[in-house]
Amino acid sequence: MGQVRWAGWTMAVATALVISSAQRVRADVESDKPAAIVVYPDVDVDTDSGRDTVVRLTNTNESDPILVHCFYVDANFHCSGGLNDGEICNDGPGVCTGLSFCVPGWLEVDFRVILTAKQPIEWKASEGLADRGVPIPFGVCQRNPLRACGSDADCNPFPGGACTQSNAGTRIPPVPEDPFVGVLQCIAIDANGNPVQRNDLKGEAISERSRSDAFTVSSYNAIGIQATGNTSTSPTNELVLGGPDAEYNGCPNYLILNHFFDEANNPVPGSDATIFTEVTLVPCTTDYLRQIPGAAVVQYLVFNEFEQRFSTSKSVRCFDETFLCRIGTTQCSNSIFNVNVAGTLTGQTRLQPIGSGLLGVAREYHFSRDLDGGLQSGLVDPGGNARNGVNLAAFNLHMQGTRETPPDAVGPDVIILP
Repeated sequence: MGQVRWAGWTMAVATALVISSAQRVRADVESDKPAAIVVYPDVDVDTDSGRDTVVRLTNTNESDPILVHCFYVDANFHCSGGLNDGEICNDGPGVCTGLSFCVPGWLEVDFRVILTAKQPIEWKASEGLADRGVPIPFGVCQRNPLRACGSDADCNPFPGGACTQSNAGTRIPPVPEDPFVGVLQCIAIDANGNPVQRNDLKGEAISERSRSDAFTVSSYNAIGIQATGNTSTSPTNELVLGGPDAEYNGCPNYLILNHFFDEANNPVPGSDATIFTEVTLVPCTTDYLRQIPGAAVVQYLVFNEFEQRFSTSKSVRCFDETFLCRIGTTQCSNSIFNVNVAGTLTGQTRLQPIGSGLLGVAREYHFSRDLDGGLQSGLVDPGGNARNGVNLAAFNLHMQGTRETPPDAVGPDVIILP
């Protein structure tokens, strides 16, 4: 595990000229500070393959509880028509037979969480919290700390007094399908369900990979979208991201990824690993009211260590999880992200969205090779079972700049609540 993410410091010299020639602009959306909206771009569950995601959500406020409205976005592909109608086909269209087609999906499932002051809460995405969403009382009667309660009424007439802050009303269901790939988004709200500008939420996700011969974990910070304190003229259920009078900070202009090129050999002496990087992207714009996902076209500008440039593009609708060498081609050996095509071990990729803004995370996989030089059995190249790799690390993408609304643009990113 200590060898994973070695590219971080090897890129320091290779990309110095690239980043020094650009204007240093910070992004207002941050993954290391509390926010009013937190986004987990990659929630992955497949109990048969030993994959699960542990979700952590924390109220950083030291005195006040907070109510949170969360949304699971199911991005599974399903067979449409034919003999396998409705079957999940994330691993490829070959699952669908009999004039059936594999089509992307977008299904939203929402729930609410009440967090007491300074409280972290944690659950497995495959299980939810408590018994399949049963409310979890967490308070105690102030006059009898041994008596659990959800409200003051639970403490009266005996022993009397008030109930401490509790999680009563919290229902966290498991993800709607297994296997599941998708997004989790949580938004601070008031008792009436209206968004509140409280930058009190912080989150992390821990991905578990369990195999008969190995158990691997990786983690990333949920991406926080901070409230600005501005008063908006938009409807209450429309959360405007970015702009001079927006209620929330705008999504970044660029996402920046420092990485090994795919199929690179781990340069650490004694290692036989081959490295691949997987990128997960989700649009900032989402319409939960009308069940319409956001969409963008991503322009990839790739620099190798000699500052030679390559470029490609890809569309993203709702959710996209792709190994770098699968962007723009089905053959990793032909990709501009392949180490033999790029010509250097490491590189830097700038991702610029057109349409909706984008948020994302990445995972770096280290696969061992067998005696014949091929990838180990069961650890096939990207597009197969590579997500069960023996060594991996998740990490947040760098974010630069803030999306504004140019005169010819459709408008800022917006989250519309039901």
